[in-house]
Amino acid sequence: MLRARRAILASLAAILSLVVVTFGLPVHAQPGGPAFVQKITARVYATSKAVTLPTPITAGNRIVVQVGMWSGAQSTAAQVKDAAGNTYTKVLAFTASEHTEMSVWTAPITKGGGTKPAITVTATSAADIGIAVAEYSGLSTAAGLAAVDAQAQATGMSSGVGVVNSGPTPATTAAGLAVGFYVDSGFGKTLTAANGFTARANVSPNSTMEFVMEDKLVGVGEQPNAGVGTGANVPWLMATVVFRAASGGGGGPTAPNAPTGVAAQAGNSSATVNWTAPFDGGSPVTSYTVTPYIGAAAQQTTVISGSPPTTTAQINGLTNGTAYTFRVTATNLIGAGAASAPSTSVTPTSSPQGQWGQTMNWPFVAVHMIALNNGKYLLFDGWHQPEPTYVWDPVANTFTTVMAPDSIFCAGNAHLPDGRVLTVGGYGVVSTGELGIKDTAIFDPANNTWTRMADMHYPRWYPSLTELPDGRYLTISGNTSDAYTWAEHPEVYDPANNTWTVLNGINTSTIHEEEYPFAYVAPNGKVFTMGPSEDVHYFMDVANQTLQPLGASGVVNGSSTMYLPGKVLYSGGSATISQGTPAQATTAVIDLTAPSPTWRQTAPMNKARDFHTLTTLADGKVLAVGGAPTSDQSLLNTNILAAEMWDPATEVWTTVGSMSVPRQYHHTALLMADGRVLVAGGGHYNSATVPGQESAEIYSPPYLFNGARPTITSAPASTAYGNTISVATPDAGSISAVNLVSMGANTHQSDMDQRFVPLNFTAGAGSLNVQIPASAAMAPPGDYMLFVVNGNGVPSVAKIVRVLPTITAPSAPSAVTAVAGNGVATVNWSAPGDGGSPITSYTVTPYIGSTAQAPVSATGTSVQVTGLTNGTAYTFKVTATNGIGTSPQSAPSNVVTPSATPQPGFVQQVGGRGHGTTRQVVTPAAVAVGDRMVVQVGTWNTENARATAVTDSAGNIYTKLLSNVGPDDTEQSVWTAPITAGGGTPLTITATVSGTADIGVAAVEYSGLSLAPGAGSVDQSVKRASNTAAASSGPTAPTTDGTQLAVGFYLDSGFGRTLVAGTGFTQRVNVSPAGDMEFVVEDQIVGLGATPNATVGTAANTPWLMATVVFKHG
Repeated sequence: MLRARRAILASLAAILSLVVVTFGLPVHAQPGGPAFVQKITARVYATSKAVTLPTPITAGNRIVVQVGMWSGAQSTAAQVKDAAGNTYTKVLAFTASEHTEMSVWTAPITKGGGTKPAITVTATSAADIGIAVAEYSGLSTAAGLAAVDAQAQATGMSSGVGVVNSGPTPATTAAGLAVGFYVDSGFGKTLTAANGFTARANVSPNSTMEFVMEDKLVGVGEQPNAGVGTGANVPWLMATVVFRAASGGGGGPTAPNAPTGVAAQAGNSSATVNWTAPFDGGSPVTSYTVTPYIGAAAQQTTVISGSPPTTTAQINGLTNGTAYTFRVTATNLIGAGAASAPSTSVTPTSSPQGQWGQTMNWPFVAVHMIALNNGKYLLFDGWHQPEPTYVWDPVANTFTTVMAPDSIFCAGNAHLPDGRVLTVGGYGVVSTGELGIKDTAIFDPANNTWTRMADMHYPRWYPSLTELPDGRYLTISGNTSDAYTWAEHPEVYDPANNTWTVLNGINTSTIHEEEYPFAYVAPNGKVFTMGPSEDVHYFMDVANQTLQPLGASGVVNGSSTMYLPGKVLYSGGSATISQGTPAQATTAVIDLTAPSPTWRQTAPMNKARDFHTLTTLADGKVLAVGGAPTSDQSLLNTNILAAEMWDPATEVWTTVGSMSVPRQYHHTALLMADGRVLVAGGGHYNSATVPGQESAEIYSPPYLFNGARPTITSAPASTAYGNTISVATPDAGSISAVNLVSMGANTHQSDMDQRFVPLNFTAGAGSLNVQIPASAAMAPPGDYMLFVVNGNGVPSVAKIVRVLPTITAPSAPSAVTAVAGNGVATVNWSAPGDGGSPITSYTVTPYIGSTAQAPVSATGTSVQVTGLTNGTAYTFKVTATNGIGTSPQSAPSNVVTPSATPQPGFVQQVGGRGHGTTRQVVTPAAVAVGDRMVVQVGTWNTENARATAVTDSAGNIYTKLLSNVGPDDTEQSVWTAPITAGGGTPLTITATVSGTADIGVAAVEYSGLSLAPGAGSVDQSVKRASNTAAASSGPTAPTTDGTQLAVGFYLDSGFGRTLVAGTGFTQRVNVSPAGDMEFVVEDQIVGLGATPNATVGTAANTPWLMATVVFKHG
C-alpha cells in the first residue's frame, strides 16, 4: 500500500475517532516466577493516546509498554506516563527503513495500586500509533534500566513468508522473563508468535499498525531470540528485552520451578536427555538431577552440576530393549524443586535410529543446496527469471536474498578451490526461448555476490559439473534448444583465465540424459561418467579425449555417491525418469581402482525408492533419505519417511529414523560440518506454482548418540598435497579415524563431486599428525571438512581445511584509496589473492614523501589511520599477511591532506539494473563506518510502481530525501544513510518497490559528510522533470556553509541514450545507453552561497528526471 494512501486512511481514522482496543483478562501470577497479568492494545492516528488496563493494577508489579508509530514527518514516541505518577523508562527505540519507530518503555508500579490509571503515549507529531501495554508480576522492582538484564534488536525487510528475529541477546546473568516485541506499519499480514514465545498481544492484520508482544521464561546463561512470523516485503522491527525476576518472586528466594520441555533420545545402552532451565526461584540453580523410570519404578539418578549446570545429560548403563522415561529436578541453595513432567518413552538399542529435528518452515523449495565454507548454505528454487538465491545462516536462522544473474534452475554446481561456487547452465525458456542457457556464474560467500563469467559454447540444461585434479572444471551433457537436443561435446572451464574449451574429440551422444549424468574423478585422474537412463558407464580421459566403456550396473535412474576413493555406490531408481514406473531397490558397487572395474550387485535397499538422495556421512557410512514409490515426479506425499543407512563394511542397508515430511523429486540433502544431515525441499516438479515442500529438517545420525564427541582444538586453514599437518585435539589417544569429506553441492539426488577420503595419521600427546593425500586425483583442490572419529564411532565437529597444490604468501593488495579527514584518513583497498592460506591481517603504512610513518594493522579491507598532521600530504601502502608470510607492498594510494574541515570525498560506487520487486547491488570494496551512502533508485512499470524502501546487509537506516515523478510515471528517488554498521565489509544494498517493475539502483559511498540522521545531513535540494535535450535540476537555494558536496542525479526509463555528465560535475555513475533504466550520479564541491545546478546531456524527447542535493560536510 502506498504511503499517501495510508496517510489518507489514517487521517480519516483520526477524524472519525476510530480506535481499535483489545482487552486481556487477568492471569494471576504463579508463585515463584514472573507471570503475565493483563494487557490492553490500541491503534489510533493522533498526537497522543491514553489507554486503561481492564482491571486494577497491583503495587509491586511492572508495566511494560510497546509503542509503534509512523508518519510522513517521521514522528517518534516522546513520552509515556500514567495518571498515578509511576516513572516510565525508555528501554529502547529504533526505526525501520521507511521510518516506522518502535520503542519499549517500562515502570515498576509504586503508585496507584488498586486503581486503573490511564497510561498515555505522546508522539512528537500526529502519527499512526500502535500501543500494547502489559502488566507482569514477579519481575524486579528496580528503577530505570536496572530491571533489564539483556536486550537485542533488529530491523529489516522480509524476503518471503517466514519468521523474523531480533537476534539472540547476550547471555542472561539471572533468571527472568524475555519479552519479544514486533512492529510494522501495516501491510495486512497475519502475524504469529514464534521461537517458543507466547503471544500476549497480537494486533494483525491491518493497514496502519501491526504489532505483537510475546514472552518466555528464561534461566541463567540463556540467549533468547524472539521471533514473529510475518509476510513478504514487510519493513519490520523486532526486539527482545530480558527483565530480571524479582528476588524469590517478591517474598524471598525459593526452590526452583520444575524444568520443562524434557526430551530424550535413545542410544546404545544410553539416552541423551535435554530440558529447558526453569525459573530459579531467585537463587541460581546449582545442579539438576535426572531420574530414569521403567514404568513407575525410579532407577539410578544422575546429577549434573555446574555454574550454571548444563541442560543436557548423557545417561549411561541403560538396558537395551527396555523402555524408559526421564524426569528432571532443579536444585538451588534453598533446596530441590518439583520434578518435571516425564519425557516421552524411549528404548535404547544397539542400533539406534538417530533423531530428526523439528521441521523448519522455509519460504521456498530448496531444489539446489550448496554448503559454503563460512558455515552458511546457498539455496535456490526454480522456474524464475532471474532466479532468487538464498543464503541461510543456521545460527541466526535467517535468509539473505541475492538475485542470480539468470535462471540458474537445473544448473550444474561445484565449489571452486578458493571457496566460491561455480554454476553453469540453467533454464532458458523465459529468457532466450531455448531450453538451456550458456551462462557461467560465480557466487562469492565473502560478500554474497553473483558475477557473470565467460559463456559456454553450448547452452545446457541439466549439465553435470565436476572439478578436475588440475582445478579446471568439466561439464557434460545438458539439453540445448529443446528436450530432444543435447550438447554433444563436453567443455572444460579454466577459472584462472575465465575460458571454456570444447572437447571435440569426445562425443557424449550415448550419455544423453533427461537429467544429470553422474561424474566422479577417479584416483587414476580420469572421470568416471555414468549415464543413469541408459545404464552406461565410462572412463573419460580428458587429456586424451577418449571414452572407455565399463559395463552395466543393473541400476537405472538411481542415486550414487563415491563412498571411498574410487568406490561408487549406486541404488534405487526406476525404469523411466518421469512416467510413473515402479521404484527399484537394486544396489550395486564398483571399484574403479581394480585392474578391470566391474559392477557388483549387493543387498538391496529395504524400501524401493526413486528420487532419493545418498549422502556419505562423517564416519564413511551412507545415508539414503526421501524418495518416491514410482517415477511420477508430481507426487508430493509419498509416505516414504524412514531413512536407510548403508555400511560399506557389510554392504547392507539398515532402516533408521523417519522424518516428518515426505521428500521426493526436487529434494536435497547434504552433510553439515557438525556431522548432521540437512534435508529440504521436494515438489515444484513442473513450475513454481504447483505444490512443494517449503521446509527443511535436520537428521542427527546414530553416531551422535554413542557418547561424548571428540573435539578438534585447532587445524591449519590450508595445506598442500603430500604435507603432514598437525591437528590439535585433547582426545588424540582415542581417535580411530581421520576423514576428509567434500563440501556438498546437491540437486536432483546428485552431488556431482561428493567424495570421502580416509587419511593416515599418527597420534601424539594432544595432537595428531595427519597425512594429506599426495595426489589431487584423490581430493581435487578446494575446501574439505576434516573430521576426527573416536573408538565409539563418534565424529567431532569438522574443521574446514583447504587443500591446494601450493601455498604462498598473499599477492599485493590493489586499488588502494585514501580520503582525508580531521587529523585522520580512511584507507580502503581490494583484497589480493590469499596464496591458498587465509589472510589474517593487513598492515597500512603512511608515507610523507618517501618517508614511512608508524604503520597500523587491520583485519578487513578498510581502516581509519589516526594521528596524522593537518596540512601535511600523505600516501599509504598496504601489505597482506597469511600463515605463510607477508605480501609485497601495494602501489601507493592517492595523495591526501588531512584538514580541520574535512573535504567531502568520493570513495566507491556501484550501479545495477533489473526487473522484479527488488534490486540488489554490492559495493565492490568494504565500506567504512563514518562514511555516508547515497542511493538513487529509479522504477517504472505500467502500474506506477514506487520505491518503498532501501536497506542494506548491515542494517544501516536509510532516509528518503526526495521523490520525483516524470511525465511517463517513472519515479526517481534519492535515499541516504550514515554508515554506522558493517564497516570493513562490502554492503549489499537492496531497493524494494511496490510491484514488479524495471529498477535501476546507483549507490555511492562518500567520506567527509555530515553524519546527522534523517534529512539532517542535507543543506539544500531541488528537482525537476521534463523532456528537453539538456536535463537540468535548476539551481538550489544558496548554500549555508562552505566545503559542501552537491550531488546531481539523472534518471530516465530507458531510451537508448548516451548520457554525458554536466559541466563542472565529476561523473561517478553512468549506466547508459540501456533499454530499461538509464541513470547518472555526479558531484562537485561547492562553497558558501553557491546555487549548484546539476545537468546531464541526453537527447530530445526523452522524459527525464533530474535532482541536485547538497550534503553538509562532516
